[in-house]
Amino acid sequence: MQTIYLAPLSHYDVAWAFTKEDYLDINEGILQSVVEFMKKYEEYKFSWEQVFPLEVLERRNPGLWAEIKEMIQKGKLEIVDGQYLMPDTMLPAGEVLVREILFGKRYCKEKFGMDVPVAWCADSFGMNAQLPQIYKRSGYKWVAFRRGAREMQSEFLWKGLDGTTILAHWMPLGYRAGFYLDKLKESYIELNKYATTFNILMPSGSGSTPPQEEVIEAVKQWNKEHLGESQMKIVVPSEFFRAVELEEEKLEVRSGELYDEALIEVFPQVCSSRAWIVMGARKCEGLLTAAEWFSTLAWLLGNDYPQDIISECWEKMLFVAFHDIITGCGIDEIYDDVREIFSFLEEHLTKLLNDCLKFIASQINTQGEAVVVFNPLPQKTKNWCEVDLKLQGWEKEPGLKFGEEEIETQVLSLKKDAQGRINSAKLGFFAELLPMGYKAYRLVERGKEPEWEIKVEGNKIENQFFRSLVNPETGIIEVFDKKERPLFKGNELNIENEVGDLYYHQYMFFELVKNESGDGIHYGVFKPEKFSIERGALKTKVILEEGYYCLRWPYRLFDKFGTKLHKNRVLDITKEIIIYRDSSRIEFVTRVKSKYPNIRLRVKFDTFKERMVYFRETQFGIVPEPTELSTSLEKTKIPAGIPTFLSWFDYGDGTRGITFMNKGIPANEIRGSNVYLTLLRSVGMLSADGRAGPMIPTPDALELNKNYTFEYALSPHEYDWRRAQVYKHSQEFQRRPLWVQVNSKGDLLLELSFLKLSPDNIILSALKKAEGGNEIVLRFYETKGEQTTAEIEFFHEISRCMVTDLLEQEEHELKLEQNKLRMEIKPFEIVTLKLTVFP
Repeated sequence: MQTIYLAPLSHYDVAWAFTKEDYLDINEGILQSVVEFMKKYEEYKFSWEQVFPLEVLERRNPGLWAEIKEMIQKGKLEIVDGQYLMPDTMLPAGEVLVREILFGKRYCKEKFGMDVPVAWCADSFGMNAQLPQIYKRSGYKWVAFRRGAREMQSEFLWKGLDGTTILAHWMPLGYRAGFYLDKLKESYIELNKYATTFNILMPSGSGSTPPQEEVIEAVKQWNKEHLGESQMKIVVPSEFFRAVELEEEKLEVRSGELYDEALIEVFPQVCSSRAWIVMGARKCEGLLTAAEWFSTLAWLLGNDYPQDIISECWEKMLFVAFHDIITGCGIDEIYDDVREIFSFLEEHLTKLLNDCLKFIASQINTQGEAVVVFNPLPQKTKNWCEVDLKLQGWEKEPGLKFGEEEIETQVLSLKKDAQGRINSAKLGFFAELLPMGYKAYRLVERGKEPEWEIKVEGNKIENQFFRSLVNPETGIIEVFDKKERPLFKGNELNIENEVGDLYYHQYMFFELVKNESGDGIHYGVFKPEKFSIERGALKTKVILEEGYYCLRWPYRLFDKFGTKLHKNRVLDITKEIIIYRDSSRIEFVTRVKSKYPNIRLRVKFDTFKERMVYFRETQFGIVPEPTELSTSLEKTKIPAGIPTFLSWFDYGDGTRGITFMNKGIPANEIRGSNVYLTLLRSVGMLSADGRAGPMIPTPDALELNKNYTFEYALSPHEYDWRRAQVYKHSQEFQRRPLWVQVNSKGDLLLELSFLKLSPDNIILSALKKAEGGNEIVLRFYETKGEQTTAEIEFFHEISRCMVTDLLEQEEHELKLEQNKLRMEIKPFEIVTLKLTVFP
């Protein structure tokens, strides 16, 4: 006989179609009703997802909160998921996902004395391939999710990139399967098609919807009508999972990322709605982790640890990572909070980071005025650094010296007083730095010129890696290797028709409006206005300023007559291309101000090769991706709509390839040999047809009169992505060297490494003070997909090292070799260590 586990619940949105305050008020009323039903009916149970509203409720209504606590301890109310807020699992960095769980589960443990065994992903846009490991290492036993691959069994063992498995349930009808009480039979028949065992989970709720008292009678009526065939009972989800767990040996194993084919064609577009949000989130993720890392190092050197401000910043970051916030798919009003959060984080984290760097630098004996340059990566690096120097009336240009040797520098700008003396200067140079360490460069009068320079002839630019040609009319760059083989051509802007909404990209009749090559509607035209090359020995910058006009005259036979008149300017564009002497990385900075509604703006690169292999970064790992996709509706091949990538993806054939790096531009598409990056979409409705949500106008999402700066880079390479170490190059693009100018008389050496992780495929995720203790927590992961012997070298003596789970709960001790550690780690394994550094 089958058992139907009907689980009453309410899905909580911190902000989406209503504001944060609206949802807090709504859900306080929901919880009040839930408590009343539990008092009235012994058999009534309920599930609650997220911690944030409970945290607020504890302050606003302590009486109701106390009753909820009582129901939790009686087992009538179960917290499922138990994260601080339910994040999108595809867009935030992996460390952000860990902290959502850490903050949420810590609250549940401290306030209710409970662990949370069920991960409940009711509304996230996709399930990344490392979630089995993240969940299992965070103490979850089971996971239920809504959005995954169709046409599969609803219960299975889900295997992550590292081989970790977790018992999983896919919700074929979402969390509303048992919501409509008059349609329980239809739901039962549909769910039964996918069930692996005789146990069927029927979630019964919706987004911020009041509980239904009638569910008590509906269940009784079902059991009368289906006596001997099936039994329905009101449960919390863990009861269902315990029953399925008894038959775990029957379950199939599914591996890797779970993402619906239909959703691949549409839902990725949320990551390009309100493009400023993902870009802002990436910037703040980087600031927050760097501030935490260097706060920890400064603390070990004697500074106070800024626990309160770091915790506050993390809570704000976790709010941004919520699945309807970071995806940009809510009403306009809710994003005022996000702007305030970004402003707060940038201000406070920049100050905190600078204060920590200055404290560390104050401990160095700089032997005079110096620039201390910090490497935020735990591997050696040679990376471009730019410093702004205060000089107080220098007669000659400044330079930098380490030891007795002056290094090569490029003067980028000078500011002089009325007497011609230099008061400030910007210098650029390649800093060669030890892992997670610093180097103190002494300020000297500049006496050394670079030994050789970037070669510039007209619009041709050449360094030691490649030769390039930039079109002065369009800013499109062609890049060739030293054997004159074409590597790529691109950075071409495409304006495309957009009649979709915050969830879906759609176009009417045609897609291309215009590109910089001239294709598209003949009325409009890009007009170049200024082209220049800022030539430098170590760094050369190409700048094109242009505008896009909807109308030109004549708009026919313009090749013959030329364009005499431009009207209706709707785009102001500045394109920069940056080429370095000692780097294969070509950087692009594209600035856009748009007055053009209902467009999608993308940048195109032609790689000159089709059917290459595609790999992209995901949270704590790398996943392969097909470059074409067969739809379930039509048996034709279409371009692959890639869900998202974090900071890089690589497109190559195994003998050579191109790494695409970005700072918050996660949407891309491959069509033949062409790669498209989506910069922004301009849409005016939350949902244009009412499918994904209410048909609410979103004028702010039209992105009009906003100043956008998009940063991305391409790096051609030999061999495949592993051998080319593209993950390391992407880290260097994301995390540039940091610096402070000081004159200090401390005890530390002129050069020092605080933390070294080796080999280079070991990526740092966290360096922090332990929760509730004085230990150091170090988290890292393997990123090549290879069994690896990891070596960790710390500047401070370690007295004890414990391997922990992601919640920092100790598991076993690791053998020490003074301040060095060595351990075997699996492909894509996430490792967390707790280091005791004080006796």
